[in-house]
Amino acid sequence: MTRLKRNVRLVFIMFCGLFLSLLGYLTYFQVYERQKLIESSYNRRLWEQEETVTRGTIYDAKGRVLAKTVEENGAKKRVYPEGEAFGPIIGYSNKKLGRANLEQALNGELLGISQQDPMMVLRQKVLGVSKGNDVYLTIDSELQNKAYQLFRGRRGALVALDPNTGAVLALVSSPGYDPDFIEQMWESLSKDENSPLLNRAVQGLYPPGSTFKIVTLAAALESIPDIESRTYETPGHVEVNGRVIRDYEGFRPGNYDIKRAFSLSSNSVFVKVGLEVGKERLIDKAIDFGFNDKISFELPVAASRFPRFSMIGDDVELAEASIGQGKILTTPFQMAVVASAVANGGRIIKPYIVQKVVTPLGEVKNFSNPSVLKEAIDVVTANKIREYMVDVVEHGTGRAAGIKGIKVAGKTGSAENPHGKPHAWFVGFAPADNPKIAVAVVVENAGSGGTNAAPIARDVIRYFLMNGK
Repeated sequence: MTRLKRNVRLVFIMFCGLFLSLLGYLTYFQVYERQKLIESSYNRRLWEQEETVTRGTIYDAKGRVLAKTVEENGAKKRVYPEGEAFGPIIGYSNKKLGRANLEQALNGELLGISQQDPMMVLRQKVLGVSKGNDVYLTIDSELQNKAYQLFRGRRGALVALDPNTGAVLALVSSPGYDPDFIEQMWESLSKDENSPLLNRAVQGLYPPGSTFKIVTLAAALESIPDIESRTYETPGHVEVNGRVIRDYEGFRPGNYDIKRAFSLSSNSVFVKVGLEVGKERLIDKAIDFGFNDKISFELPVAASRFPRFSMIGDDVELAEASIGQGKILTTPFQMAVVASAVANGGRIIKPYIVQKVVTPLGEVKNFSNPSVLKEAIDVVTANKIREYMVDVVEHGTGRAAGIKGIKVAGKTGSAENPHGKPHAWFVGFAPADNPKIAVAVVVENAGSGGTNAAPIARDVIRYFLMNGK
């Protein structure tokens, strides 16, 4: 009898444990995963809901329509007036293919099922409202189209931010696609070697090349007290444990201070600087700027990578990292955040693309309050780097980014990659003394950043300052 009681007790305890596990499992999904499950593109009930609820409209910052629902022959259809420049950002909402990009990320708002005030929900039901919320983005469609056209079909990306608020002004991925024809073109788009379905601005990972020298410079200014009074002699190359790293063709051997070496983008000098900064301080500074961490944003952003050096690694890894080569990979979005931090005095400000959401009853939910995530560098260091970046455009490799009457700060880069010609980079901001726009541009396999990326940044900056807010 005693043994029977013990067995009954064990069975009872086991079932209690299973019951509590099930209760915890259901509670987790009800509390933490509820909204994600409701808004998932795999939830077929949402397509049924779209039969009774008109999906909200997506507008740009100036109220131009980017996506809306129309009725044709009694059937609802989603249309995208701005075409392929917006495909990688807006995405699509299609019964056969599902949803992508902002159409997916904002699905709850556009269908009016996102978490909101219960009284608001009740009022909409009482009034018989059958429309989702309208969403206003921070992007100016004219600036977006202008930037997209500048790529002329070449593979690449551009990100433009307001460095003071974090608002996304343009988010270009080239080539793009027209969401109006996504179903008809799906097979060819998905097989296209140029990957038009990939949003390169947030998901493309590239070696940053010499644009990373901004981070190396920041670490040097903070950790080497007399760095600005030093001169570095270079024959145009440097050898590190048998690995020869050369300056670009045409670089003149000689003596360079850190400002001139930055302006002319000397690899050999910055390798020497990086070796003195050291592994840990360079890694820490990269992390301060946002590497190895996911950027919180409405669209998923690939984490930029600054891998820890191997235990048996030598100084070659550090040398390559100091000039943005080796194992470092970054998104154009991350490099725009780096440029913004220098522009605004050293702060990493949370980027955002949704300006506001307006319900069918006129209630407005604003998302435009700037949020400082952390300080990457202090104001003194930021101002010094700004001075150096101005010199890059006025006297160095970034002259093609110059704009008459406007002081531009920038840094060029030509990032070597194992799959072809170097990627062309430019990051910068303007006006340098009162920044209103920060940009990052990458053109794949285009060679020199000063020749191929800087002019795109120049034209976007000029267009924004002449026609923007």
